[in-house]
Amino acid sequence: MELDHYRFSFVNPPNYDHDLEYEMSGSDVLIGLKLGFDVIFDGNFTATAHDPFLEKLLSAHPEETYLFYLDASLNETLKRHQAKSHPRISTDKMKEVYQYASPTGHEKEVIIPQSSSIEQTVEHIAQITGI
Repeated sequence: MELDHYRFSFVNPPNYDHDLEYEMSGSDVLIGLKLGFDVIFDGNFTATAHDPFLEKLLSAHPEETYLFYLDASLNETLKRHQAKSHPRISTDKMKEVYQYASPTGHEKEVIIPQSSSIEQTVEHIAQITGI
């Protein structure tokens, strides 16, 4: 699941402090877990270690829940963003929101450094998750 799908799919909201993307995406994650799916939830979260949104998701499925933060500089982030076939936001918007990307500091979070290749990253995640 991709948080940006929820974040950028709705236009002209009645107000701008509704947190619609979190309400809807969180609900869909929980439904997927309830029905037995493995859920990968991707997004640029502006959360802290004890953010109520993350805590709700983590407490609903505490056994096999993992947080990964892919640490990348702005230049590397832009390079990866430009490689997407259908980016949801512009390069300028990516530059604007980059400042909000940071680790949550949650005890379950694993930070993967920019120097990690795709192969190393996949191997690291596979070792931690057991997949």
